[in-house]
Amino acid sequence: MTVNRETAQLLERVAAVFRVKEGDTFRVKAYLNAATVIDSLTEPLAELWRQGKLDTVPGLGKALVGYLGEYFAKGKVRHFSSQLKKVPAGMFALMEIRGVGPITAYKLAKKFHLSNEKTALQRLQQLIKAGKLSKIESFKEKSVVRLTKSLKIRNSGKGRMLLSEALSIAEDYISYLKESPLTIAAEPLGSLRRRLSTVGDIDLALNTKHPEESMAYVLSYPQISSVITKGDRVSHVKLQNGFEVDIKLSEPLGWGSLLQHYTGSKMHNIHLRTIAKEKGLSLSEYGIKQNGRLKGFKNEKDFYRFLGMQMIPPEIREDTGEIELSLQNKLRELVNLKDIKGDLHIHSNFDYPSSHDQGVSPLRDILDKAYQLGYEYLGVSDHNPKYFGLTEKETESILSARKKYLEQDFRAYEKAVKNRGIKLLIGMEVDIRPDGDLALSKKLMNTLDYAIVSIHSSFDKGMDENTDRIISALSHPKAVILGHPTGRIINNREPITADWEKIFNFCAKNNKILEVNAYPDRLDLSHDLIRMAIGIGVRLIINTDSHEIDQMELMKYGVWQARKGYATKNDIVNSLSWKNFQAVLK
Repeated sequence: MTVNRETAQLLERVAAVFRVKEGDTFRVKAYLNAATVIDSLTEPLAELWRQGKLDTVPGLGKALVGYLGEYFAKGKVRHFSSQLKKVPAGMFALMEIRGVGPITAYKLAKKFHLSNEKTALQRLQQLIKAGKLSKIESFKEKSVVRLTKSLKIRNSGKGRMLLSEALSIAEDYISYLKESPLTIAAEPLGSLRRRLSTVGDIDLALNTKHPEESMAYVLSYPQISSVITKGDRVSHVKLQNGFEVDIKLSEPLGWGSLLQHYTGSKMHNIHLRTIAKEKGLSLSEYGIKQNGRLKGFKNEKDFYRFLGMQMIPPEIREDTGEIELSLQNKLRELVNLKDIKGDLHIHSNFDYPSSHDQGVSPLRDILDKAYQLGYEYLGVSDHNPKYFGLTEKETESILSARKKYLEQDFRAYEKAVKNRGIKLLIGMEVDIRPDGDLALSKKLMNTLDYAIVSIHSSFDKGMDENTDRIISALSHPKAVILGHPTGRIINNREPITADWEKIFNFCAKNNKILEVNAYPDRLDLSHDLIRMAIGIGVRLIINTDSHEIDQMELMKYGVWQARKGYATKNDIVNSLSWKNFQAVLK
């Protein structure tokens, strides 16, 4: 944890005490605002203190400047310490649970004497298991179920970051490494290279003919805050953002072997070693040993070929059948980013009483971005207007105005750029209501070019209810695409339970399309469900769910997710040209 994060966390905790003990909303807001500002600073707050510049930080009043000066000078703040003693320390551990605020955390910590921050979460799990929480008058059964789920999510995601977060850190470091003339190549390793949705550790590999000089360059990266271990071929560093990175060096002859070994997965490599042993070979990060002689490999393709196998893409090295397919020369070419011809899940800045978050980008900017990405077509699919508070006539008027607005903007754009040839579809993302009805009437659904139907509420229904709910929603002719099907938010919300085999069979029979949502905290469908769907014969579409134009660049995450599910371009409908894609929506 960085100094800035530690300081921000301290202010957040003091603010929580103010809220539960004094109800002082002004001070709570001031402290939380200050914490947000400190969290976003690029320069260490301690350095600003040393320079006497704390008062230049927005949101830090005279009192906070004084307290923070005391904190950096003495390592603690007397006033803060006295405030924090007013509540059980376990309260702060409980606040780490999604959906648990200071008041609930304080109530639970006080009721069950959770005074030890380190053991509070474990103790809470024991209390839930023993049925103690259900005996609290203010804790209804639904609250206990919700809390249990949140705890489970927190525990499963602990210590793992989103793929996009890990990739950003890795790419910055790799960009630096590639600036050196000594660097032949640099790549991520492990779960990051296999494009898992979450990543635990960041490992990088560097190919060089000059390991000693290259390691000196590796350790000169400006973002390093400390070198934890330094070796001739492997070093471990901590960055200023608090994350740790392992860097492994290889000379060209062993590059392919090192990449293969440290990409994993563990089970994939164990299976490979079994095959190698049957051939009288042994494998390591240095190469393949045969008759006591070590053979190195400059690339992974040659490594796998030596074992009599097709090259296996990193995304599917999970020992889920890829090795058997490779040995039989039956691995199909997986979908690539260059195959994608359009994106049908984009939100515009059309202003209306939306049921959910609106987009921020005008259609002109969206079209420009689509052109830059080489797309032939795109679909604007804003959320349906809010379901409650509007009459059918008012909703119809909104949809009519939106269609007119988008069509006029599109015609003006085509005229201005002399018709770039991009085709526009006007769709909508329509809520699937708890009973399976859609948030638009059949009449209004028929005014759309297509609809993406999605669950945005009531995630805690049972398997049968959710299955029937989804099939009912997809039964409308215009409900062509099931958006972010499982509703998961990685590390925050579990996927819904449903009979996916039944849903996929319905989709295959009725020409419905499953979305692979490319947004990094969704990546929904999961790769195992993608593979199941493909096996049943369901068509997929990779969409970004963009709410602003930069998010249209997220398509690569959806492509990686589809690749992990063994998808080829023939499984992805938006790999079709416009000429062939038109028939998909009919």
